[in-house]
Amino acid sequence: MDDTHERESIRREMLQQRANLSHAERTLHSKQIIHNVLKWIEQKESCSFNVVMVYLSMKSEVETWELCSALLKQGKQVIAPVVDVDSSKLIPRRIQNLGDDLVIHRYGMMEPNENCAVIPNDQIQLILVPGVAFDLVGNRLGYGKGYYDRFLPTCPNAVSIGLAFQIQIVENLYPQPWDIPVQHVFTENGKI
Repeated sequence: MDDTHERESIRREMLQQRANLSHAERTLHSKQIIHNVLKWIEQKESCSFNVVMVYLSMKSEVETWELCSALLKQGKQVIAPVVDVDSSKLIPRRIQNLGDDLVIHRYGMMEPNENCAVIPNDQIQLILVPGVAFDLVGNRLGYGKGYYDRFLPTCPNAVSIGLAFQIQIVENLYPQPWDIPVQHVFTENGKI
């Protein structure tokens, strides 16, 4: 089996395993992951992660709403991506109120509305990245559209973190030359 087929097989298997988690398991593990991330950010305060980009979770992803709320309460600038399908790019926009600033994208996920300020990529200090699977060295398998692989290199001052349930960690993702790994991966068991 070639790498492309291996990656597709891993993607299908991981999406199924993630979907098989009960809502209660997903919520519990998400809370543990968010706790681990917030604790790490607090310990890294010398790095001044004041501008943080967070994906807005959907379906069976690690839930990030509690993280967004906590970061806003801490006075951080919280950024979320807008998916520009026409240009195949992510546009970082600032969220100040989770209740007022979000709209539903045509693909079904929540994103900042057009009134939210666009933040220059070089101002982003920390990016939390979704993924279907991660390996032990930070390689990431996404949904296959390459949005984050194109976006991450445009953020020269940002540390990137993958959020995943422990079941999403695999030995080999058969990374491709265009894949951009994250610097850290957090699961319910801690930082990898």
